[in-house]
Amino acid sequence: MVYFALDSIRVAVVTTLACSLLLQACYFGCVLFLIWQSSSRARGTRHRGQHADGYRKARVPVV
Repeated sequence: MVYFALDSIRVAVVTTLACSLLLQACYFGCVLFLIWQSSSRARGTRHRGQHADGYRKARVPVV
């Protein structure tokens, strides 16, 4: 698409490489965030006002 718009193979290659590097960096950041989030839940720390287990425990009345 860039090649047809600007008629330059050099610009098309540079744009393609820049976009692929940006996508890889965002993917790497998302994976690191998911690892950090799962490790904080595994340690039992509270995150954003949630229970340590990730769900609310139901209270059952004792009869």
